Amino acid sequence: MASAGAELWQVFKVYWSLLLGNIVEWYEFAVYGHLAVYLEKHFFQGSAVGVWLGFSLTFLARPLGGILLGWVGDRYGRSVAVNISIIGMLVGTCGQGCLPTLDCGIPWLGYLGLVLLVCLRFLQGLSAAGEIVTITTYLAEVSSPAILSRGAALVNITGACGFLSAKFMSYLVEAIFGVDGVEAWAWRLPFIAAIVPGVIAIIGRRGIPESGMFLAAQAKDQEVAHEKVFAKVKHALQYWPNMLVTFGVVATYGVLQYGCFVWIHSFLAGQGTSPNDRMVVGMITRCLQIVLGLPIGWLSDLVGIGWLMTISSALVMVLGLPLWCVIAAHPTNLMAISMAFGVGFGLLGALTGTLLYHFVVELFPTEVRTTSIGLAYNIGFSLFGGLAPVETTLLYKAHWMGPGFLYSFAGFVGLVSMLASRYWQDSLNIPFVREAPYFGAMCVPARKAPAARELKQLQQRKKLGNISDDDKMDMTENPSESDSNAPIV
Repeated sequence: MASAGAELWQVFKVYWSLLLGNIVEWYEFAVYGHLAVYLEKHFFQGSAVGVWLGFSLTFLARPLGGILLGWVGDRYGRSVAVNISIIGMLVGTCGQGCLPTLDCGIPWLGYLGLVLLVCLRFLQGLSAAGEIVTITTYLAEVSSPAILSRGAALVNITGACGFLSAKFMSYLVEAIFGVDGVEAWAWRLPFIAAIVPGVIAIIGRRGIPESGMFLAAQAKDQEVAHEKVFAKVKHALQYWPNMLVTFGVVATYGVLQYGCFVWIHSFLAGQGTSPNDRMVVGMITRCLQIVLGLPIGWLSDLVGIGWLMTISSALVMVLGLPLWCVIAAHPTNLMAISMAFGVGFGLLGALTGTLLYHFVVELFPTEVRTTSIGLAYNIGFSLFGGLAPVETTLLYKAHWMGPGFLYSFAGFVGLVSMLASRYWQDSLNIPFVREAPYFGAMCVPARKAPAARELKQLQQRKKLGNISDDDKMDMTENPSESDSNAPIV
């Protein structure tokens, strides 16, 4: 256990700037949600749907950002991609706090501010898409197999820190300047404050070492390593079943993250819940995700991430609706919302969020990992996470139980995806990073031995023409392995 702790500390000590950038990324998304009530007055003429459509605009850019920066990560290196993404995120975040608004007294300047807000959120989406994908891949590739889930858990832990920081900053400016002061001008401060950690992250990322797994893949197959954007995307689409699984598991956490954790804070504010009470339940939710991140990662390293992901999706499906019903029925009761929102959804978020990033990394091989995740993860988050606040707003207007049905349905989608990944485990050639545990000792059918699994991957790449001379020699020297079904010991 001590050695595992030392390994995890070494990862943190070398790659801390990646984690700080992750905090900045999630901070921006959360601060927009917490300040939505002010932004809708300044930019959207009081339209709640309009302000959440503005929130969703960022997600329209994410698939494009995931493809472009994912390709940069697979072509030029993970370190290059994360340095580009942090600069774009910082400009997009701080710029939103410097815009003219519709009530500035000059109509054309106010509309210009709205256009610039859309542009900056698009830039922020492009950059954030590459950021989350690359740091997830980075941490999974530099962590040893023994601590793989715990290394990937740092992504969700720091993401929760970003959300918690946004909540604290929103509360702080309201406490210092009052609601009237925040509405007048102080809503800008939380956006501009991101410049401090952002600049520190930029400085810290200079010269971080490249992933050894990436360098090995580059050296093994130069032709695949130097693929252009469209060729890399075509190569990544070879793994379309893996992408479908990614869509499903991302749906569960995307809806929880934005349709629940972000949107419910706005809902509670509209229901008259005091700022202090909203601060308390928000801290409970995020602190649980921070505190439980490493224990959940340790359990995943012990029994396999497949089973835990299946269980977490099932829990969201079963508990999503009843937890929402408690919140909707008692929005101003601190005990009720603390238990249902803070503890209930906090535990579900800790489970799904901690496991998600490791799970999606396991679905794709090194040579197309950031491109594949960038495409699949960001499309999934755009469809299910980015639109979730709009969907929950409309569903709540249609029926008060509507958001709860959405939460439970998201869990159902994740559960179906996990059952599909278990059924297709050998045909999808997963996991790609760590052979075991995946579905743990409870996985009855023997999985293919590493050599046979790798040979099958080479045969698939041969069909697309993505195979080097060294790979051809490996296939020639080991023809008998193609039919091997030897269990992994």
